[in-house]
Amino acid sequence: MEDTPKIKKILTVCENGNNRSVQFAHLLRYKYQPCDTIPVGTNMHSKETLDMLYKWADIIIVVEDKLAFKIPTQYENKVKIWHVGEDHYPRPFNKELLVKAKKLIEDNPL
Repeated sequence: MEDTPKIKKILTVCENGNNRSVQFAHLLRYKYQPCDTIPVGTNMHSKETLDMLYKWADIIIVVEDKLAFKIPTQYENKVKIWHVGEDHYPRPFNKELLVKAKKLIEDNPL
């Protein structure tokens, strides 16, 4: 009997959890990877909720350099920074953000 591949659990992190992290989570789940994804905003969730999600994740994708310091050091081995810049992208699913997100996913296989 063949082993089924483990589905990766990927947490995508931005400040508010409603644009950049959502774009990455959607692309990863439905276009690039067989994975479970959850988008999250560091400003929108409690420390306890964030900690639970950091523990859950196999990979934590942070979409802006300055947000990496918000991830507790015990999870730094899970963190990948895919910098798309500050959230200035009009919603929903902005074309400029989509191009950047696709390129980062293609250039950084998980």
